[in-house]
Amino acid sequence: MTTLIQLLKSRTVIFAILLAVLSVLQGYVGLLPLSQIEQMYVGIAISVAVTVLRIITTQPLSEK
Repeated sequence: MTTLIQLLKSRTVIFAILLAVLSVLQGYVGLLPLSQIEQMYVGIAISVAVTVLRIITTQPLSEK
C-alpha cells in the first residue's frame, strides 16, 4: 500500500493514469481515425511507457 501511495505522489504517474482514463473515454467519442479498441490500446501503451520512464528516472519514487 505504501508503494501505491508513493506512486501517486508522482505527477508523471498521475498524468499516466489520467491519460489512460481519457484514452478509454476517447474510444467512445471517435475523433481519431482508429477503432475504439485501437484508441484504447494506444492510450494504455502511452500510459505504461510514461510510468516506466518515471520509475527509471534519477529520483526514485522511494525518495518522495
